[in-house]
This record gives sequence, structure tokens and C-alpha cells, in this order.
Amino acid sequence: MRSFFFLLLCGLGILLSGCAAQASFGDAITEGEPTPIPTPVVPSKPIYTVERGNIVYERRFFGRIAPVLAEEFAFAIDGRVQDIFVDAGVDISQGDVLARLNTNALENQLLSANEELAIATSILASAENKERFDSRRAALNLQMAQLRLDHATASAAEPPSNDENLQINLLMIARDLAQVAIDELTEGVDPQLRFDVQRGQKRVDELNAAIASAELRAPANGRLTYFAPDPGEQVFAFEPIAVVADMTVLEITDEMDADDLSELAEGMPLTIQRAAIPGTVYTGTIASLPAPYGLSTDELVHVAFDEQPPPGEFKVGDRMNFTVVIDTREDVLVLPTSAIRTFSGREFIVVQNEGVQQRVDVRLGLEGGGMVEILNGAEVDQVVIGP
Repeated sequence: MRSFFFLLLCGLGILLSGCAAQASFGDAITEGEPTPIPTPVVPSKPIYTVERGNIVYERRFFGRIAPVLAEEFAFAIDGRVQDIFVDAGVDISQGDVLARLNTNALENQLLSANEELAIATSILASAENKERFDSRRAALNLQMAQLRLDHATASAAEPPSNDENLQINLLMIARDLAQVAIDELTEGVDPQLRFDVQRGQKRVDELNAAIASAELRAPANGRLTYFAPDPGEQVFAFEPIAVVADMTVLEITDEMDADDLSELAEGMPLTIQRAAIPGTVYTGTIASLPAPYGLSTDELVHVAFDEQPPPGEFKVGDRMNFTVVIDTREDVLVLPTSAIRTFSGREFIVVQNEGVQQRVDVRLGLEGGGMVEILNGAEVDQVVIGP
């Protein structure tokens, strides 16, 4: 029994010593001291007032500088580029030689064609000379035959004897044969000879034209905005490889989707600035839209400057932005768009009235510049609690 009480006392001692250790660990915390974990601060909600004002709905688009007048051009024959005399970006004048094709093969052909033409021309000239001499000889033979006939006729008795008749008849035949020779010569030289000369001349002319076409010449004054060929490159007839542009009349072009195009109309005014480094503000208009939204002949939106920028201000391809005012509302009820709440397709505001908050459905109109038009559901000077 004594052993049992001894063990019980030892256990109580151990328990009390443990409690004392626990109490000493929390001595720094006294009853009623605030918890060290901070209480979250509930932010105040923004407050707005319904006012009257103007709404401007505008859209900003981006496009690139382009010339209004530009012309593509190309070599007129196939060939391989031999010489390049200019680079893209330079100003050129009508008739300037910009590049040349290798014409060695054409020049060899021209040499042979000239030789063939010279031979054909010589043969024709010889034939014409012979025809001229033969014609003269035939004319003299006819004259001589006529003289002999006239002499025989005058010398014959009356009536002529049989021998005289025979002689006269023979001389008449000789005269007629001389006339036949003249008639034959009036047809001229062999037509094939003239054809050979004409064919040879045509071939020479074609080769000369081809060699001339091996030079790429500027079709107009302007800036060479695109120039593709490199020395040694194969090019093909009438396949555009260069563009010359009139840099005195510039525009902005852009490609848009149907949703954007549906908000625009030809003739809309707008403002224009550089996209990267805004500076001078230009005014302009939408000149044309692609079908079916406008009359443009391509798939681009064309924006015209009201006044052309100074020469050298822009280069082709510069990125620009243009801002279009789509619609405006004046003296209407407005609220910041951040004051509007939505839930399950419902649009509403929370109105503060004498300390009581009330949800009110609203019907919205035009939106722009962070403000929205209130068509129904709000009144001037109402206090609105933001979300």
C-alpha cells in the first residue's frame, strides 16, 4: 500500500513540473493582448456621381505610308541580269537605265543575221542589175527589129514578091519576140529574192529590239521604292521586279477585318500621327474602303491626308496610327464604365440613397473614353457605389 502512495506522489510531481514549464513559455502573452496576426483592412468602394456630359466613341487603327501613284515595271524579255546601276530608295528620272541583261547570245545572233541579210541584199542587187541590163538590151532588140521590118516593108515591090513577103513576115516575128522579151522583163526579179531580204531585215530588227529591251529603263520620274534583281539572277519578261512611286502624293493604307470595316464609312474625318514617335498631328479622311463597304479596287483601306506632309517627312512603309471618331453624344447622362456591374447578362448600378444601397437596372448607350451613356435607370446627381 505504501508503495502505491509513493508512486502516486511521484506522478503528481512530474505533472506539476510540466505545467510549470508550459506556463513559463507563455509569460510574454497576457490576457487581452491583441493577436499578432493583423486583421484584413476592408477597402472602401469607389463612389461616382451621375453627371451630364459628352461621349466620344473613337477607334485607333494602324497603317503604313504608301504612295498614291506607283507603277510596276519589268524587263520586256527573258534573260539573266548582268549589271545593276541603282539601288532601291533612290530618286530616278524617266528613261534612266537601271539594269541590263547579258546580251552575248543575242549579239552573236545579230552578227549572223547581219551576214545573212548582207548576202541576200547582194544577191537581190545583182539580180536587179541584171534585170536592168536585160531590159535595156530587150528594148534595143525591139527597136532594131522594128527598123529592119520598116526597111523591108519600104523596100518591097508593089505588090511584094513571095520572098519579100517571107522576109517581112520573118521580121514581124522577130519584132514580136523582142516585145515578148520586154514583157517578160517587166515582171522584175524573182520575188523570192526580195522576200529573202525582207525576212533578213526583219530578223535583224527583232534582234536589235531585243538587245534594246535588255536595258531596264525608268518609265517615269519618282522614287525607286522596290527593286528586286541581283547580278546573275534569271528574270522573266513582264514579271514586275521594280516599282517607281510619286513621293509628292502620299497616303496611308491598312488591311482590316469585317468587324472594323463595318464601323467605318468613306469620307470620315480622322487624325494621323507617327506610331512609334508621336509628333505632328495631321488631319485626313477615309478616301476609300474595300467592297462591299466602299469603292476601293483592292482589299485595302486608303486614308488621304488633307494636306500633304513636307517632302522627305515620311518614307514608304513608315508605320502610322490614325484615329477615327465613330460617333458622339452631347449633353447626356454619363458614368464611368467602372461603375457598371453585370450579372447573368443584367447590367445595373448600386445607388446610395440616405445610407441605403439599392440595385438599379440601367440601359446603356454609347461608350467611349472610359465613360458610358446611361439611357435609362439613373438620374443626375445620383450617388453610385462602384464594385
